[in-house]
Amino acid sequence: MKPVIIVDLKSGNLLSLENALNHHSQSLCRVQQPKDYNFTGDEILVMPGQGRFAFIADQIKTLRWRPFLNDWLSSGGHLVGICVGMQILFEGSAEDPEARGLGFFTGRCERLKHPKTPMVGWAKLDSYKLNMKDQYAYFVNSYGVPDCENATAKVTYGDAFCAAVQKNRVYGFQFHPEKSGRFGRELLKHVCQ
Repeated sequence: MKPVIIVDLKSGNLLSLENALNHHSQSLCRVQQPKDYNFTGDEILVMPGQGRFAFIADQIKTLRWRPFLNDWLSSGGHLVGICVGMQILFEGSAEDPEARGLGFFTGRCERLKHPKTPMVGWAKLDSYKLNMKDQYAYFVNSYGVPDCENATAKVTYGDAFCAAVQKNRVYGFQFHPEKSGRFGRELLKHVCQ
């Protein structure tokens, strides 16, 4: 099985993520900077994030991940982005208009018109993929991508927005699979193969 590397941007619920990933008996470690690990290209990167878009963008720059991630993504590397870790894969966000995303997916995050902000709790996914169709996932967000040609699941909470995206071996989840019970653990297992 491929090793799973958690990109530690000092943001996100890393312990919950590690616990969810440990169910799969894969080699797992946290890495704060690319120089701290001898990458072969066969790894699966998991990039969680909580908080502001600009903080994650700044951490990617400060910890020297930007050139590495751009190369990783352009060369077909395997990556899973969670919450703001998904949002940073887009071009930018209305939350922090001056902060640049990685631009792997086309589009920007917008402030969503939720009945209550932030959106916190469970919501039903609308997906054509059988492993996500009609599943309930746990969300904590105020911003999201309204639409994307690479969307694999959407959710409606006031506004409809992308709950999951995929292009090649790059997956993004606006929700937290590590907090989404058995469904979330199985989803992580599926995308980390």
